[in-house]
Amino acid sequence: MKEKFQYLRYDCRGQGKSPKPHGIYHLEDHVMDLKGLLEEKNLGKILLVGLSNGARIAMEYARLNPLDVIGVVACDCFDIATPMIKAKLGSWLMAHETGGPLHRFDIATPWIWGEDVFNEKSDLFLSYREKAGSLPSHVVSGLLLGAMTTDIDVSLIGCPMLFVAGKEDLLTPPFNHEKMAAKAMKGEFVMSEGGHAGLIERPSIMEKQILPWIEKKL
Repeated sequence: MKEKFQYLRYDCRGQGKSPKPHGIYHLEDHVMDLKGLLEEKNLGKILLVGLSNGARIAMEYARLNPLDVIGVVACDCFDIATPMIKAKLGSWLMAHETGGPLHRFDIATPWIWGEDVFNEKSDLFLSYREKAGSLPSHVVSGLLLGAMTTDIDVSLIGCPMLFVAGKEDLLTPPFNHEKMAAKAMKGEFVMSEGGHAGLIERPSIMEKQILPWIEKKL
């Protein structure tokens, strides 16, 4: 990948080394963070690849900045915070408020990870559990509340879009991605292995399914 593309990875607000302000982390805040970063780096036209909330950021950025984006790959995500999505995320928030970050992680685990990874790659799973335990409480609340407050109209996104869903994704099931692809102007759908964290579980998805699509669009 390094030989073919120039790429940029960054920590969204509340995560990694990025600032962790108090309050709800609204989608528009994430989009403005990304816009500021891209303007600083002066990268020109870009193609965005996002997983989960990162995919929502990518889609909304493309909607608001159509001249800057030549394509979007949206993995294991949702456009509309339906009552079902809110029920799932709301249960995580309740678990967090009553038992803290690790309790929230444990409650969310069946919705996030594929069965093979959970059974056979405990080191990967446990490393993310450790990270979850280190997040400040207000960050978890801000991220969850923000994810439930904003919908995205994918029908207004004009660039090519690839929707990728793990066949074991219980949080944002494959049929939801098929619906998004049908609504998009130039949408395609592909099924991948794994659960909601498919790209983390199986990085080969990038090489086998995403990069070939990107190369066709460039």
